[in-house]
Amino acid sequence: MKSYASLLYTPALLLASVARPGRVRADILVLDLEDSIHPARKAEARALLAQKDLDLTGAGLPALGLRVTTIATPDGLADLQALIEMDATIGGVPVDVVFIPKISGPGDVAVYRSLLSHTTNPPQICSFIETVDAVDNAVGIAAVSDGLCFGQADLTADLYAENAFYLDHARAQLCAAAAKYRIPAIDTNSFELHDLDVVAEQCRAARDAGFTGKAAIHPRQVDTIAETFTVSPEKIAEYRSVVEDYNSTPYGFAVEEDRVLAPPFVLRAQRMLQLHAPATATATAGTPGITRANTRTSKAK
Repeated sequence: MKSYASLLYTPALLLASVARPGRVRADILVLDLEDSIHPARKAEARALLAQKDLDLTGAGLPALGLRVTTIATPDGLADLQALIEMDATIGGVPVDVVFIPKISGPGDVAVYRSLLSHTTNPPQICSFIETVDAVDNAVGIAAVSDGLCFGQADLTADLYAENAFYLDHARAQLCAAAAKYRIPAIDTNSFELHDLDVVAEQCRAARDAGFTGKAAIHPRQVDTIAETFTVSPEKIAEYRSVVEDYNSTPYGFAVEEDRVLAPPFVLRAQRMLQLHAPATATATAGTPGITRANTRTSKAK
């Protein structure tokens, strides 16, 4: 799964308000069939996305995602059935990523993967870590997913109290699992809609914890998120320089004027290239201390 710095969630029922050129500045628009749609209107939301005359091909949308309801409910089953009947497209635009909520373990992901395999171009799967079971099984879930998302609000609802120590543990579990399998780690959305300094502080804390992107629930949050998580061409060039310079030195450890070239730092640079610039990542076969990213077989395109 591509590493998206900013993800904008919008209720599926509000599709018409965002499906216009230049309207969405985020890296991916995620249409939501889950929490933002009242149970009494979920069928209406599915019907809107399945309209035969719906055409989004000229809307200039970025990548397109869809968050479905858990298949532990009738609405979740209906969401998946509708997506399969639409051949994983909405208005003629392919769904790049399906976001699956409230899972417990890797077996849940396998069910979604199997169902989506019945589409022409199966979307990738980004799994929400938002239950106590999912936190415990984060590594196994990461192994069969294309990305991980943190669902803090739902995880908190699973607890007796908003236990800050446990939430930090959950974040660490998610980020470590995502890093192990070289997949993106997306932080929970911010509910602060007005004070962007607060949003920026949350973004920095998430980045420092190991998240690679963050969700937004309002367009005004997107720029702040992008400023924190977008990896600049200059930073990509710096990572590439670290790898190339190390490969060209005869030493296993080199001290330069402004940096140290050693296997741990080179390994991190290589992994960041694999995450943020996979098409141009420098090959490192044979480099001391360096390993290639884990390659996972997936039915997703």
